[in-house]
Amino acid sequence: MKKILLCTNWKMNMSIIESVNYSRKLKDFVQETLPENSNIEIFIFPDFLSLYPVSQVLNKSKIKLGAQDCFWEDSGAFTGEISPMALRELGCDYIMAGHPERVNYFKEDLEIVNKKIKAILFNNLTPVVFVVEKEKKNTLAQTCKMLKNQLFPQFSGVDKKDINSTLIIYEPAWAIGTGNAAPVEHTHAILSELRDAMNAEYGFGVGTKQLFMYGGGVTLESAKDIIALDNIDGIGMGKAGLNFEFFTGAIKVTIEMEKAKKLNIKD
Repeated sequence: MKKILLCTNWKMNMSIIESVNYSRKLKDFVQETLPENSNIEIFIFPDFLSLYPVSQVLNKSKIKLGAQDCFWEDSGAFTGEISPMALRELGCDYIMAGHPERVNYFKEDLEIVNKKIKAILFNNLTPVVFVVEKEKKNTLAQTCKMLKNQLFPQFSGVDKKDINSTLIIYEPAWAIGTGNAAPVEHTHAILSELRDAMNAEYGFGVGTKQLFMYGGGVTLESAKDIIALDNIDGIGMGKAGLNFEFFTGAIKVTIEMEKAKKLNIKD
């Protein structure tokens, strides 16, 4: 069975103590609930101040750690920036590059995001890349053209063999804050088009093997339908993931779906 990815980005929320307490509870929950042979991978993105203490809590656990951003150099006279090399030493497996809020509030452009992706890959970490559907277009072709114009420049100069070492989160911005995810038929169609486009741009199989997650307006009800899609690899949660019961609820839903699928395969 394929890997199923679940993550939550805490953004600039929760104090260090709150982050540590959440992490301890999550570690215990996952240890008790996630089957040994499960293909579900769980990772979290605390803020920078909480990364080290959370990394100590999660040491030798089943939960992986991610950072919300980094600089594009490992060291140098870059006051206030965070080294991807240092984040690797801290125990991070994932680093976000070009989160929509960094683009909107800090004016990060595609060139900056591209440099960050290369720096993250250089440190043998997984860049978490974003394609954002800011508004609904009239046709699927128009939407996919807009998304390709975001995605492909982010991979400029990246070796084709390294593209599948990234993780892409598809985010329909118009669904955020509505209390509902985008219709699953829409998500399936978008990801099918993006996979085909990547196959055409980078070589057959690249788009097919690429890991895609969904982010935006997820509920426990919609999570089940999204995970059931045959061309998606998981779900990323923002504000909703701050709620421990919600995030663990999503994990429970995913575990039950994985168990059911294994039983069907055996039958």
